Order: sequence, then structure tokens, then C-alpha cells
Amino acid sequence: MNAEGKPSNALVGKITAIHGPMFSGKTEELLRRVRRAKIGRKKVQLFKPAIDNRYHATQVLPHFLANASDESVQVGEAARAIAQAREILPLVDADTDIVAIEEAQFLDDALFDVIRKLSRMGKDIMLSLLDQDYRRLPFPIAHSKRTVGDYLAIAHESLKLAAICVVCGADAHHSQKLTLHSISPEGKPSYRPASFHSEVVTVGTSQEIAQVKLFAERNPEFPQNIYEARCRNCHVVPDEP
Repeated sequence: MNAEGKPSNALVGKITAIHGPMFSGKTEELLRRVRRAKIGRKKVQLFKPAIDNRYHATQVLPHFLANASDESVQVGEAARAIAQAREILPLVDADTDIVAIEEAQFLDDALFDVIRKLSRMGKDIMLSLLDQDYRRLPFPIAHSKRTVGDYLAIAHESLKLAAICVVCGADAHHSQKLTLHSISPEGKPSYRPASFHSEVVTVGTSQEIAQVKLFAERNPEFPQNIYEARCRNCHVVPDEP
């Protein structure tokens, strides 16, 4: 018997991390696995950070189908929006088989212990998360010394996805942050790679809403920052030490 009164050979839940840069299909892969589990008669509970309301407050939607107009096509899955990681534990039902968490990097560092406890309870956990910030460093967990590297270290399965570089078409493993430089007389914006010393988008920073404004042409006023996927050769970080 262990400290929790369970047999020492009790099943430990599998931790899966689906990670990569922006636009690499992390959400699509998470949704695919969630739906596959449901077909297999598994009970799945899906969670997402409350701050990530870009497309829907209580659904997880892939980027490229977020604005689908055909209501007969299921493009997302219902999710429970939470503000803090510790909210997850009391919301997980006893008969739940899989706990899936979208955009896990935007939750606080309590998620690390939540994941480990759920695994010891026999729950399988699936995370989708950005693994690097725009500086090519492990994505930081806000107000903490942890990074997403801590989650990857305890994962039993790690699936790293690549996007497509918008410059050369190669596999892209990095998210390029671009800042607004100027607007031409014709009204077209010009963006330049962000300095290494600019702010990283994490919970509690003034830049956390920048993720909402992914494409300048979708907004009546051009956002200060936009993002795109780039390969290691086309990715640029000015002022990098």
C-alpha cells in the first residue's frame, strides 16, 4: 500500500504533451485524440485557460476552422474555462478517464502538481502547449521559475509538431514575434522582428492579449505585435545576447 492507501501496483495515468510553435496543429491533434477517446467510450473532460477566449469562451477550436460558418460541421469541443490550475482537481469526476488541457502554458505553475496528482489517481492527461517563446527559449510559466520544460520532463509521451515557415516553406519550430514599425501612405503595415528584450506573452503581462491579434489584416487598427511560424534559419531575434 502507498501513502494514499492504494495498492503499490495501481495504474498510473499516462501524461501526453503535444507541443510545438504557433500554427503547428497542436489544437487539432488534441481534438483528434479527444474525439478518438470518446469513440472508444472513454470519458473525457476538457479544460482551457479562461484568458484564451480568442474564438470561443467555452469551446476549444482550431485556428483554421475558428470562423467556420457551417453550423452542421463540428469544429470544436466543449471545454471548462478555468482561471487557475487548482480549479481542475475538484472538477474532475471520479469516472473520468482522460483530462485534456488546451494551451497549458497559460496556466499557473500549480498545474505541475495537478498533473502529477491526476496521474497518480489513474487519470490519463493530455496537454497541448507552446514549448518555446519567440526568443527560442522554453516558454516561461508566469510568476514562477518553471517553464513548459517541466511538463515535458514528466510526460510519458511527447509529440513535437512543426508548422510551415511562411518565409521559405521549410518545417518551422519557432514562433516569430513581429512588432509594428510603420504604416505606408497606402495604409499597409510594416512589421519587424521583436527585440530579445521585449515582453513575453504570459498571463499577467500587458502582452497577454497580443495572441488574440494574430493577423494585422483582421483588425481595423493594426496591432502592435503579430506572430508567424518560421524555421530555424528564417527566425530572427534582434539583440539576442
